[in-house]
Amino acid sequence: MLDNPWLMGLSWVVCIPIPVFATLSTLDDQDEENSSDATEKQQVQSTSSKTNQNHTTQDRQHRDESHSGGQSPYQQSDLTYGWESAPPTRFRDVGGMDDLKRNIMRSVLRPLSHTDAAYERFNVSPPNGILLHGPPGTGKTHFARAIAGELGHPYLELSAGDIKSRWVNESTEQVNQLFNEAEQFDRCVIFVDEIDALLAGRGNDLHREHAQVVNEFLAHLDDEDPSFLLIAATNRADLLDEAATRRGRFDQQYEVGLPDKEARELIFRVRLRELPSDLDDDDYETLAEQTGDRSAADIVGMVDDAAMRAAERDAEAITKDDLLEWC
Repeated sequence: MLDNPWLMGLSWVVCIPIPVFATLSTLDDQDEENSSDATEKQQVQSTSSKTNQNHTTQDRQHRDESHSGGQSPYQQSDLTYGWESAPPTRFRDVGGMDDLKRNIMRSVLRPLSHTDAAYERFNVSPPNGILLHGPPGTGKTHFARAIAGELGHPYLELSAGDIKSRWVNESTEQVNQLFNEAEQFDRCVIFVDEIDALLAGRGNDLHREHAQVVNEFLAHLDDEDPSFLLIAATNRADLLDEAATRRGRFDQQYEVGLPDKEARELIFRVRLRELPSDLDDDDYETLAEQTGDRSAADIVGMVDDAAMRAAERDAEAITKDDLLEWC
């Protein structure tokens, strides 16, 4: 049969296409797989692209909010000081000091809140700075936080040591940085503890760099319409430079002394308000009578120690004896 050329040609026609068709079929399958892979890859890329676009949009919105006020201002990247949101402390969290609260409400809170038409009508301006002075532990820092909490403005708390520096010319730069950052807020509160370390009287023996710091600091206090309220505290008001306490700077000064009997009782009540205790009115009066020489900080420490003692014995509540153990 194979000697016949016609039969040989027919056998080639019948036999050869089988592997060819198989090869073509395999190529088609590979093309389909490649096409499917490409489609899936495109879908993944498209999804990734959409995800990246969403992240980019979210990042853009995040940045826009930081400039528009949607984000807490103290999270801005260009701020070097530790700005925080308004403290949760309010006047109700401060035991006693009723006269001081009334004075601050009248001279600071009402003018700054712009809710009193009479203050607007007579163009009554709030102070640029207020000074709290008195013995250590009388609650000056706590009261400053309460003022900031009542106002609801961004808050910065630092000591004079945070501003001063041993390096020549750096202290004035830090002072400028502080007030430049304050200008980024509509309103803010700055609390500086131990202000006497920064604004001590400028005698002949005062270092020239220190004098420059005092001058720079006081110059900012002269702003006509500042965005900040500066609250300062000191144990020694007599050490302050006279220029710091003149009108228009720290012209409002308030003494925060040792609490009287009524204030001591209120401090105990405020500190024990959130703690389990079995004290009655007579117990609070007894506590107030027996702590006549104690500061506000001492009373806070007494409550903390009493809570520790009650916890150590697994008690249900703090007792009067827990509080008076170390009196």
